[in-house]
Amino acid sequence: MSYISRFLVPIFEMGAKAISFVVIILLTRIISVEDYGVYSFSIAIASWFTVFADMGVGWYAFNNAVKKDSSLLDLSINSRLFQSLFVLFVIPLLFFGTTNSFLITFLVTFFFLNTGFVKFLQTMFRGLEESRNDIILVSSEPLARLVLMIVLYVFKIEVTLLQVCVGFSLIGLVLTIIFLAINLKKLNFKLFIPPLKDYISLIGKTKYYFLYQFFQVGIGRMDIFFLEKYFDFKQVAYFYSAYNLYNAATLFVLAYITVNLKSLFSKIRFKYFLLFLAVNIILIIVYNNYLKNLYTIIYPKDYELGSSILAIIGLALPFYAGYQLKLFHNNYKNRTLNTVIVFAIAFCLKILIYFVLNASSLYFVAIVFATFEAIIFLLIFGMHKFRKNNENTSS
Repeated sequence: MSYISRFLVPIFEMGAKAISFVVIILLTRIISVEDYGVYSFSIAIASWFTVFADMGVGWYAFNNAVKKDSSLLDLSINSRLFQSLFVLFVIPLLFFGTTNSFLITFLVTFFFLNTGFVKFLQTMFRGLEESRNDIILVSSEPLARLVLMIVLYVFKIEVTLLQVCVGFSLIGLVLTIIFLAINLKKLNFKLFIPPLKDYISLIGKTKYYFLYQFFQVGIGRMDIFFLEKYFDFKQVAYFYSAYNLYNAATLFVLAYITVNLKSLFSKIRFKYFLLFLAVNIILIIVYNNYLKNLYTIIYPKDYELGSSILAIIGLALPFYAGYQLKLFHNNYKNRTLNTVIVFAIAFCLKILIYFVLNASSLYFVAIVFATFEAIIFLLIFGMHKFRKNNENTSS
């Protein structure tokens, strides 16, 4: 992949996230705060389902692509596709005959599964250094959603959250079919039902990837579940409005890491982390003192509380970047079990914190979120140091 492509992919990722963010802003102006809270809560549930639709296959296949090993590519893509279909058929059984909010959760999960499969293809192209396809995959769905939301907003068409979710689901389905028809030809892909023996063998290889994804998604979305438990959907909406901005930054970081992976492995140094941390703190101070009012320009006035939440969770960004790079390094060096142990410890600790200490406010939840990003960073590098010292002692 050329240096220009390595630069462009994160920019397009950020651009796509910016478009998605505009979609969310328009959505907050079309539906009520409480409905947006329901939507955010549904996303948290859908994130769990996508982990089971992936079963660790996505990042395992990406790791193989980085190593230029395409021997299991067809099996990985077919397994990922059929796992998504299986999850899609299971969800209606869970939600059959339930309330309107659960139907929304089903639809959100449906378009998340479509988006997740496209993201899976995207990581394959990144691993194989096919940046042109990556850029197309990044941009298409957000643009289609944006067109829908502009039409609804400009023409003042009254819709419910349920109808919006139906629209998003149809967009995701159509684009997924198009991507399957066009892009998979470039991978010489052949559609087949994975043989049971080969599939079991593949899942055996991806089990650690699945486990760390399970714990990582759990850590990231746990705050939403406990917000709904202790407060209401409005508080979920306020928190998630800030999380959307933070998530945009993490996607840019993740895109930059994945397209420059091997070159960044040599830069896993504490001095680079400290530099990033210092710049991030300066940016948050500037935001807190001078730019906070922009929040209520971006979002409706009702979401003002989220501006302070953003300043808190924004502190976590350097820690996220650091542990995410180390995570990929562990995968590359076949040390994925280390990552599983780290995320499992953090997952259990975070649940314990929320059960022992009742969340008293949104600020408490934001502090817990940022603190655990730092804890994961310390654990993943601490384990690396501990194992390295043990190896040196054994030698």
